[in-house]
Amino acid sequence: MRDAFIRTRFALRPLALALPVALLSLVSTQAHAETSATSEQPGSHKRYYAIAAGSLVSVLNSFAEQAGIFLAGHNDLASDKRSPGLDGEFTEQQGLQQLLQGSGLQAQPLGERGYVLKSTPAAQGPLELNATNISGQALGAITEDTHSYTTGSTSSATGLPLSLRETPQSVTVITRQQLDDQGSTSIADALRRVPGISVQNYDSERWEFSSRGLPITNFQYDGVNTDYDGVYDYGTTSTDMATFDRVEIIKGATGLMTGSGDPSATVNLIRKRPTQAFKASITGAVGSWDNYRSTGDIAGPLTEGGNLRGRFVGAYQDRSAYLDNYRNTRDIAYGILEADLTPDTLLTFGIDQQNTRSRGASWTGFPMYNSDGSRTRFSRSFNPATDWSRRDFTNQTIFASVQQQLANDWTLKVSYDRKHRQHDTFLASASGGNPDPVSGNGMFMYMGQFKGDQVQDNLDVNLTGPFRLLGREHELIAGVMSMNTRQDIPVHGSIYPPVDGSIYDWRGEFPKPDIAKVGDNDIVQRQAGAYLATRLKPTDDLAVILGTRVSQFKADDDLDYSNPNTPDLHDSYHQTGVVTPYAGLVYNLDETYSVYTSYTSIYQPQMSKDAQRKLLDPVEGDSYEAGIKAEYFGGRLNASFAVFRIEQDNLAEYVSGVDSESVYRAVQGATTKGFEVELAGEVMEGWNLSAGYSYNHTRDAKGDYVYGSILQTTAPQQVVRVFSTYRLSGALEKLIVGGGVNWQSEFFGNVFQPNPNDTVNFGQPSTITQQSYALVDVMARYRFNDHLSTTLNVKNLFDKTYYTGLGNFGTGFYGEPRSLQLTTRWDF
Repeated sequence: MRDAFIRTRFALRPLALALPVALLSLVSTQAHAETSATSEQPGSHKRYYAIAAGSLVSVLNSFAEQAGIFLAGHNDLASDKRSPGLDGEFTEQQGLQQLLQGSGLQAQPLGERGYVLKSTPAAQGPLELNATNISGQALGAITEDTHSYTTGSTSSATGLPLSLRETPQSVTVITRQQLDDQGSTSIADALRRVPGISVQNYDSERWEFSSRGLPITNFQYDGVNTDYDGVYDYGTTSTDMATFDRVEIIKGATGLMTGSGDPSATVNLIRKRPTQAFKASITGAVGSWDNYRSTGDIAGPLTEGGNLRGRFVGAYQDRSAYLDNYRNTRDIAYGILEADLTPDTLLTFGIDQQNTRSRGASWTGFPMYNSDGSRTRFSRSFNPATDWSRRDFTNQTIFASVQQQLANDWTLKVSYDRKHRQHDTFLASASGGNPDPVSGNGMFMYMGQFKGDQVQDNLDVNLTGPFRLLGREHELIAGVMSMNTRQDIPVHGSIYPPVDGSIYDWRGEFPKPDIAKVGDNDIVQRQAGAYLATRLKPTDDLAVILGTRVSQFKADDDLDYSNPNTPDLHDSYHQTGVVTPYAGLVYNLDETYSVYTSYTSIYQPQMSKDAQRKLLDPVEGDSYEAGIKAEYFGGRLNASFAVFRIEQDNLAEYVSGVDSESVYRAVQGATTKGFEVELAGEVMEGWNLSAGYSYNHTRDAKGDYVYGSILQTTAPQQVVRVFSTYRLSGALEKLIVGGGVNWQSEFFGNVFQPNPNDTVNFGQPSTITQQSYALVDVMARYRFNDHLSTTLNVKNLFDKTYYTGLGNFGTGFYGEPRSLQLTTRWDF
């Protein structure tokens, strides 16, 4: 038994192989002749692997043992090299190719279950190993340099590394290639083109993203939760995309990994990592409205043996906009180091810094009605903000982790993340009131000074690995986490002076006032939890995923006024023992298709208050999903169809008030149901496609629309997102062309409409409808040589006029007109 075990280990020995090369060649030839007559060649069956990155020797040892193969070679070939590891289902050949990627080595077949490790000839390039997918390369989790619109593995939903087909929830991935093809430089650029996602503006700086008819409030960076309230924002919705490899959007509730189970979606931004081999690029872009951007990216080994690797990404952008008197600058610096402390110990340390400064930043949009009840007709370039109105964000994240490979392919990982986020905001926007349709008089300013200093500490410790039960192998993850967020907010308050003169003569000029500080607001939020999930494999075709999380939530909101005659305010909540169960089932119908179903509960504390200034009860409910998934061409193309139902109580809906004094009501019996269909990946060689259609129907217990807690709008019920690129052939093989359509159905906003004939109420709430619309984007990229390429992106090709925000303090906001962006990149 021990001898059989040793034979499956990766034996890197300096001695020659036991059999002469000629005999091995003969065995290999004979085995090929025998297996070619059968329908399934040895090693073509896929199986699941979860092998962490590490030294090449250690990783290949684990793979050979799990695959039951013999892999021979020489010490000097694999020593001092590193492998990215393996996550997902692979054949033997696909697994070996992925593990050896970038190592300069190849594995040549020797007999039925044997391989020999050799250097790749310089003229030959990487060995293809008879891969069964289109490009000849199996996908892993990292999407950079794969030229793909999909990924081979994701762990955002359950913590377990699973392929999209194995994950019992709807998952959308925006890969690095898709970000570059679409010219997406911010998170808003990226998400507005994602299947199932709709985007609306609060104002010039803040966006609201919705999925399945509900706002998205769960944002993660490398799986680490970020506190997000939608009002102060702290720059979350303007995050730059230069530092990320991909974005994973898990549709539906994800309480198992996030604690508070937001049932819309969780957006997980995955950072770029160091590379095994040197790579570098510089990019320069110029676009409409004096938009200038430059980016530098360099990565690779920092020592001769490659046991220390690093990456640095820097970006700077200076732009105006289609809005008058607006300017925005952004600078990003990102650095990360990976060090192999031992062959089984990986240390990661990084810093991510993003600074954003805006001038001419608006607070809400423009009024929708004149004083006589008629509709206003402002131009798309109208900016109600003063030229000095600002929103400045500073975000810094320091993160570190230690990943230890244990015996029997178990892994212990300890991660720490510290975010320090600040905003300095002084807003003045001529958005209040309703103008006289002739003179333009009657408007007033929304003006306020706001600052915030937030520190968030996150700690996560988890243990993952396989185990055997009843003669079969299964996977398990167990962990504990803690999130502690502290906000220090000096309270200056708001004032509402009248606009001097006609709004039609507005040029952004208004004296800057001195708004006195009136108090201090300290907010502390804590969340701690323990989670456990397992993927059981009763049969080869059936996977059962069971998980649970036990959480504790605590928050204190203290508002202390400087005036001793004004009573201080204190709000708090404390919930312990909150259990969030998760259950999923995936059944493989055949090698291509799987059916699945999943369930999880919803629990989300909230700080929204009712008219009596009492906190609303936590949002509670259930989320159900079922569907079918397909995996074509070895996972290079993924398809899914999902139906879902979400039931919730205590949803916060805006009633009245301004900002921190806002009043909300709790909506009971809110039910969302619908379906989604999506296709993403490589349809054929050189043809990438991302396409999806989603439908949702959200109503409360009375059958009425459910409006947002900040934007008083509904989300569109139907969303279509299509984007595709194609690499031409022949004389035009250096040219890639692409385009897409973004269509969404109508949505509604609640806005106050004046009525000069009503002397009692002076008006009434009115519903404004943004009719369905479609935006068309096109692109073209020409690669001059291996180093130089240029990309042209045209967004909103037909210059469609539409509202992208309604109902924020009764105002509206136009979407971006047609824009052009020309990007040139040099790869070293």
